[in-house]
Amino acid sequence: MPELQRVNGADASASAVSEILNRDGAVIVEGAVAPDLLAALNDDLDRFVDDLGVGLRNPVNDRMVQFYGSSTVRFDGLPAKSDGFVEVLQLPLLQDVAEIVLKPQCLDFLLNTAQLIEIRPGESVQDIHRDEDAWPHMPQDKPQLEVEAMFALTDFTLANGATQVVVGSHLWEPDRMPTNNEITHAEMPAGSALIYLGSTLHGGGANTTKDERRRGMFLGFVVGWLRTEENMFLTVPLEAARTMPVRVQELLGYKPHGPIGVVDVGTPMVLLEPSPSAQ
Repeated sequence: MPELQRVNGADASASAVSEILNRDGAVIVEGAVAPDLLAALNDDLDRFVDDLGVGLRNPVNDRMVQFYGSSTVRFDGLPAKSDGFVEVLQLPLLQDVAEIVLKPQCLDFLLNTAQLIEIRPGESVQDIHRDEDAWPHMPQDKPQLEVEAMFALTDFTLANGATQVVVGSHLWEPDRMPTNNEITHAEMPAGSALIYLGSTLHGGGANTTKDERRRGMFLGFVVGWLRTEENMFLTVPLEAARTMPVRVQELLGYKPHGPIGVVDVGTPMVLLEPSPSAQ
């Protein structure tokens, strides 16, 4: 079974992580977030988990109900729900890896989606998939579209649903599916992150425990000329976006990609400036 390479977040360089991504399609960064930030993230997100419950609330189609799980809590809009998430979004290693991998294909990248994914006992294994398949009309020889990260907010184990990963699958033909011995699991301690490409096969694991909740925080960056999966302009209210750092505002989509995403044929960033009455 292929192994996932691990690096130490305290001294890992973006160039080294990018090289591993190019070779393997995925890498585990241990110690990606400091203990105090990890605690802050869990405190922030605790406020939403139990109130929402498991399963999708407004599925687009029946397949999504099965795909996203009936014993999993999942919600998005994290920039507006967690100051800790805004901090994670700006982590230099994450930003620099996305710069290396995605900037050759675009002027800048966007936050594609950000979700809390808490797999609870009894959840079944998720279908193996590529995240880039969200855009099925792209040509087969498309450039690299996404850099993703799954942060472990609790320990990820084989028993509680650690993410399945198929090392090297980003180099496969699109219709090739893995055998069981080609699938590994991203077992990692809380505070670690699995960074992977949108072209890498992966999926949530089954939670076979009786009382463990596997809590992960997922975010993905996508080239700036694609429509994002999550509608950030609705999940993150304008009033909240106005208070965020400029780089986060850009990642939410207020920075146009050349002529794409303009308002009045100009930059939407002006909409984030305080109104005269608020000054």
